[in-house]
Amino acid sequence: MEHSEMSEIDPVLLRKVPFGLLLADRDGRVSWLNDAMAQMLDAPDLELLGRSLGELGDPAQRLLTGESRLVQIGNSRRWVSRETHRAADGSCLYVALDVTAQEQLAEENARLHQQVEDLKLTDDLTGLPNKRAISQALDLHVSRSRRYQNPLSVVLVHIDLSALSGIQPLSSDPVVLAVSRFLRDRLRWVDQIARWEDNLFLLVLPETTEADARGLLDKIAGEQESMLLPESYAEMRPKMAFGLACWKKGDDIRTLLRDALHDLRGDSGA
Repeated sequence: MEHSEMSEIDPVLLRKVPFGLLLADRDGRVSWLNDAMAQMLDAPDLELLGRSLGELGDPAQRLLTGESRLVQIGNSRRWVSRETHRAADGSCLYVALDVTAQEQLAEENARLHQQVEDLKLTDDLTGLPNKRAISQALDLHVSRSRRYQNPLSVVLVHIDLSALSGIQPLSSDPVVLAVSRFLRDRLRWVDQIARWEDNLFLLVLPETTEADARGLLDKIAGEQESMLLPESYAEMRPKMAFGLACWKKGDDIRTLLRDALHDLRGDSGA
């Protein structure tokens, strides 16, 4: 923007706009600035006029030309959006807008979004309970077994997706979804299944002894070939490995899952 162009605009209007404006001449000296910029630089405008930008000190340098958008303004740290416009005569117009309120709002929205995510009880892909939900349910089942000595089995099911490695643009999501449906359809109404991690499911089997649980796993393993997969994935049938743990006196969620993971690693050879 030419200095003459700025002269055509009402100077009172320019002084009162809510963003900072500073014009430096071709020698890098402050020839004009508005009230917002003087406030950002934490100095009266009369003290700044005629001074070179280098004489304004580090705070001003960071505000006008710094790489970081987070700068110290007075006694507070503020977010600033800046632009620089150089004219043909060598003069330069610096524009600075305090966007702290917008940044704080974005941070608050991100924090609230994370809180909502943390409170969710279902997995986005499969619609199954997630780790948070199944942990709450398992805690109730363990408490019941402690009180009444009822049998309780838990199973970790690991899905081997190595057949998909290096294949683009195929995603593992359709396979994980197919496995979740396959497992769910083979459980009783009282049983529960959850997506524990990306390719790991947890089965909670109340009133189920070790013998009955192993019978179920044998049935699931024997029916793997019947799993329905999308046509493009038909030749990449996933392999499943199982880790079984049965409640015993003194067990809690932590020890049950530890035993199931140990059995899984022995089953999968990990």
